[in-house]
Amino acid sequence: MAQTPVPYFFYALGILLREGMEAMLVVVALAAGVKQMGQGRRVREIYCGALLAIAASVLMAWGLAELISDDANDTMEGIFQLVAAGTLFYVSSWLTAKTQANRWREFLFSNLKESGRRALPFAMGVTAFLAVLREGAETVVFFQALLAGASKGIEQHAIWAGVSAAAAVLLIAFFTLQRFLVRIPLGAFFRATSVLLYAMAIIFVGQGIASLQEASVVRATFVSYVPTIKALGIFPTVQTLAVQMVLIAFSAGAFLAPRWQEGIAGHARSLMQKMKKGQRVAPARATERLSKRDSQAASSAS
Repeated sequence: MAQTPVPYFFYALGILLREGMEAMLVVVALAAGVKQMGQGRRVREIYCGALLAIAASVLMAWGLAELISDDANDTMEGIFQLVAAGTLFYVSSWLTAKTQANRWREFLFSNLKESGRRALPFAMGVTAFLAVLREGAETVVFFQALLAGASKGIEQHAIWAGVSAAAAVLLIAFFTLQRFLVRIPLGAFFRATSVLLYAMAIIFVGQGIASLQEASVVRATFVSYVPTIKALGIFPTVQTLAVQMVLIAFSAGAFLAPRWQEGIAGHARSLMQKMKKGQRVAPARATERLSKRDSQAASSAS
């Protein structure tokens, strides 16, 4: 089977950029917040917590690789790919993407205020550690599934090349944010990367079902006119295609739902504004009519 390294390069690049950017924005925002509170000495504490979380994520990845060796059976690979697909769908949901910035602001300000009141030692470091470790754990699961679906050789090399490229981009972005405090349009960034992660979820679920079919855990009903494109998670069985169609429908609904709700909310706001304007105009007209009657009555009396 011919290997296709280019898609795997961009899969790895997109996943690490998304997860790394989330963790980095939390760390940079925490550091900026403590500086504004006049507690610049705690910035080092935040960076130490983030670095420890990165080290813990690397150890987690190593332990998982040792637990699931190259000789791991198809059942284990399929389970990890399905778990990764579910996690990808969750983190890419419209609710997460829509409220990401607001949730971060509330989370950061609450932690900064609490730290300022209690002055707990290492509180900001622990906050940074937990925030980065959460993203690191998700990334480990995603890459385990990605490596399980890639063939040995050029495809797996393409994954590591994508990781290296994403790490370089994140390093540049970190120093840029730290030095110039560039404001990144979070909404546009997370919407764009959510499309990629929705696609990855569909690919992983196809590869996961195929792995379970190879292990004879799931029945395989073959479709003769569908090609096998492993890099895209396309396999010629009714089961893989059916699950992917369902996930595509859910992804489309999750992606379009916020726009539909925003349209309804905007229409409701415009109606309320028109009603308020109408209420303001109506009393004014009534007052004008009363004043005209009073003036007419006064003139007739005279």
